[in-house]
Amino acid sequence: MRVVVAMSGGVDSSAAAALLKEQGHEVIGITLRVWSYEGKAQCGSCCSPDDIDDARAVAETLGIPFYVANAEDLFKDRVVSPFVQSYLGGKTPIPCVACNRDVKFNFLLKRARALGARLATGHYARVEQQDGRFVLRRAVDSAKDQSYFLFTLGQQELSDVLFPVGGMTKSEVRAVAERHALPTSHKPESMEICFVPDGDYAGFVEKVAGPQPGGEIVDTEGQVLGTHAGVHRFTVGQRRGLNLGGGEARYVQRIEPESRRVVVGPADETSRDSFGLLQPHWVDGPPPPEKSVLVRIRHRHPGALGRVHVSPHGLVSIQLDAPARAVTPGQAAVVYDGEHVLGGGWIV
Repeated sequence: MRVVVAMSGGVDSSAAAALLKEQGHEVIGITLRVWSYEGKAQCGSCCSPDDIDDARAVAETLGIPFYVANAEDLFKDRVVSPFVQSYLGGKTPIPCVACNRDVKFNFLLKRARALGARLATGHYARVEQQDGRFVLRRAVDSAKDQSYFLFTLGQQELSDVLFPVGGMTKSEVRAVAERHALPTSHKPESMEICFVPDGDYAGFVEKVAGPQPGGEIVDTEGQVLGTHAGVHRFTVGQRRGLNLGGGEARYVQRIEPESRRVVVGPADETSRDSFGLLQPHWVDGPPPPEKSVLVRIRHRHPGALGRVHVSPHGLVSIQLDAPARAVTPGQAAVVYDGEHVLGGGWIV
């Protein structure tokens, strides 16, 4: 079949293209140019000039057609601007979910379908058919699993999506790249958000939105303990950077953007056993309320047992069996049934 491969210039998508070529498919490589700031590429991975050159070199090695698609306006509108506004609103965003939803599996999938093709990426996840329906599963390599970022994929998307490396370990993926002598076979990974390669999220927000006003750091009784340089510098559960002095450890409990207050307290007061989900999305419908599920409240979270409740008005909430620390507004809560991703939403 014809397959468009989203090539980031990294080893995973390079190996995905090589595997599909090995299997005899007609492979087309596409790299997205997604972000520049003041006319200069800012990405540390998947969209810098070097990454585009690496993807092009892989395509040449494999002997497949290669194209660069400009998605900068879409990326700015759907990923970067919400990222900045979320921080300014006292939340902690996770832009990779929005990028997957609106750019890779919307913009790019539409273009693949227009070519009569399916879309493949280098994500570590698996898609399988079960009883005539598609299921999204964790990757074989648990250390590399990216299923958390893909909960917005539904039946329509999964019917035309391939994850060639999802059933492999990272070492096996590199071995594929080495077997094909791909120039990315030993390329190191980037762990940061691609458009903030230095990891300075607060600095990025100020570059885009300008200098931000400071405010007060208070305890739960409203007593002022100190000051800060902007609510975009904090996240729920944070301890470092408060600079309050004294021997008592304090953690951010909540952020109040309207008053520019950051409320802090002891660690045990940052835990929650229930919260709502904004814009919930289900791979194939929500689980029944009596079903015990595993809920991951951030990417590296191992998961907590709980249940999903849907009100008669469609409002979705999560009830955990035990309180979890640092349930953070703006992050995604993703619901699993064993290896299967059931869906998720944004924590409120």
